[in-house]
Amino acid sequence: MRREPVIFMTLFGLLLSAGCAENGVEEPEPAVTPAEKPVVPAEVPQTPAEIVENPENNTSNQTAVENMTVPETEIPAETLAETAETQAEPKTVEVKIKDFAFNPDSITISSGDTVRWTNLDLFTHTVTGPDFSSGTLRDGDSYEFTFTREGTYRYYCSIHASMEGVVIVGG
Repeated sequence: MRREPVIFMTLFGLLLSAGCAENGVEEPEPAVTPAEKPVVPAEVPQTPAEIVENPENNTSNQTAVENMTVPETEIPAETLAETAETQAEPKTVEVKIKDFAFNPDSITISSGDTVRWTNLDLFTHTVTGPDFSSGTLRDGDSYEFTFTREGTYRYYCSIHASMEGVVIVGG
């Protein structure tokens, strides 16, 4: 058996006992009174520091760069509305065919939106445009077309040439 561990343990024990009672008299513990619990601010979780090249010597040495907290900035309401509008789900816009007219006769939609024409006349009509054609629509029939490209699309009823409408597709 080696002597060093035994000697170390003996010295350690002596140091512990000497530290507990320097003069051999035990001091009483102070009376505990209720105290307010200190408020400790919550820690903000930090992601690990990024490693970037040291630009001073262009060697492969890398230096840790601490993450910086960027103050929050207020985003204007107009920007939020525009963002929400551009990310909105595609919608369907209704156009009624009644009294030999498209109502409304002009609509503006976003790319990806659908237009649904519904014939509410007792007479047969069509919806005919440069890229779409409904065929004949009897009373109560509907026709839908989804516009995927920006532009202005003029359409008409091929049976009643005076019936005209326009769809304006924006971004």
